[in-house]
Amino acid sequence: NPDIVGDFRNMPFDDNSFYMVVFDPPHLRYAGESSWLAKKYGTLDETWPFDLRQGFTECMRVLKPHGTLIFKWNEEQIKLSELLDAIGYQPLFGDKRGKTHWLVFMKESSTAR
Repeated sequence: NPDIVGDFRNMPFDDNSFYMVVFDPPHLRYAGESSWLAKKYGTLDETWPFDLRQGFTECMRVLKPHGTLIFKWNEEQIKLSELLDAIGYQPLFGDKRGKTHWLVFMKESSTAR
């Protein structure tokens, strides 16, 4: 029962609103329309690089300067290197458990990356 249901590419929050954001976007491109995974987590289509970059940019927008972004990614169907190329940011550090990655990013004090 979330308080807000929205689009991660266009969040209803002001700039510099949060000290921390946790971003766990859909990571599957291929799943049956009626599959449990698709229903629970959603799926990505061919525009996934643009969508995830836009979502990542939104996360950075709503973070306060020096805020922390915790990012979860599973590379079952899309490799982490492809994702990082698409979003255009590099993590400070991360952890890998099987195919799942937990990455930490920090918003810089200015809009520059």
